[in-house]
Amino acid sequence: MHKLYADIIPVKGYSRSILFDMTKNRYWYIPNELYDILTQDIDFENLQALYPEDRKTVKEYKRFLQQHDLIFRISDDETVAFPPIDMKWHIPGSISNMIIDVDSETSFASLSKIDNEIGKLGVEAILFRCFSEKRLRELKKYLICLSDNPNNRLRDIQLEISIQGKSNSERTTADLNEIAKLPIVSTVTIYTLNKKLLTAPAEDSKIQVLKKSVTGPKNCGTIQGNIDSVNLEIISESMHHNSCLNCKLSIDSSGNIKNCPSMKQSFGNIENTGLEKSLLHKDFRRYWNLTKDDIEGCKDCEFRYVCTDCRAYTERTHTDKDGLDISKPLKCGYDPYTGEWEDWNTNPLKQKAIQYYEMEKYS
Repeated sequence: MHKLYADIIPVKGYSRSILFDMTKNRYWYIPNELYDILTQDIDFENLQALYPEDRKTVKEYKRFLQQHDLIFRISDDETVAFPPIDMKWHIPGSISNMIIDVDSETSFASLSKIDNEIGKLGVEAILFRCFSEKRLRELKKYLICLSDNPNNRLRDIQLEISIQGKSNSERTTADLNEIAKLPIVSTVTIYTLNKKLLTAPAEDSKIQVLKKSVTGPKNCGTIQGNIDSVNLEIISESMHHNSCLNCKLSIDSSGNIKNCPSMKQSFGNIENTGLEKSLLHKDFRRYWNLTKDDIEGCKDCEFRYVCTDCRAYTERTHTDKDGLDISKPLKCGYDPYTGEWEDWNTNPLKQKAIQYYEMEKYS
């Protein structure tokens, strides 16, 4: 008898399945027939006896699993000695992460009002998205003050900045280097078509430069055809909660408090509303527990527990009994029924939603 290691998680899709190794951050595509075998204790000898015409296939499955150290041998009376990993997910605070957008309209005086609340809510990570190079110096000063605030619990700050057209490359690079040197900052991502920045990126290893035009929040929500991280935290959260909005709070560039900067509904403005008060609104948490198992298309996808969802931009085709949008993310080009990727903006079935969101120039 053999058994999967507890940190190996099989996920079944419509056309194929995936084995996720949560400890070693790796994965393998497998046929659904093998998934069905792996969901119980594995007796290869019995399988070969039951399916004599598939003996070769069973041997190949066993060889594959042993080669990648995915299974181990147990006796019949040892089965209960190896319980599954507890996949429950929890955090000590109310909010785990935030997105704060910055552009020409942003008031840093208003942002400073929420510094202490960030600590009270237990926020551990903040992504700042800066769409105005002219505000970078002010943002740098704010990040320094925020990182020095003894009342916050922040462990990670990330910065994404869009630099389009003409740029003061030397001053911008100097400011970005200073930001990257802050111990709490883990990554600085520059989106630009500026040749000077592309050919002479900053030296700090935290900084990456991507040749891409990003003009605002509507560039967000794209589901990529790659898997960056496979770990217990990501998979367990996705099994029980929404992989994008759960325990998240966002502030758009005008100071509006939202689930996501791209979503329409606002729960107040930081100029006159506290973050804790916004959390008490009856609709603030309504999407937190909407998992990929509830979303059309996604529920049949083998990537559903490692994929970031998007409720801001969807295909607008389905709602559930509570009025929640359970449509597939608009910017996902994967078809779980064929197992193929395509450019999301070329799908004729998405054109109506693309027009609704005025996404023509982003496609």
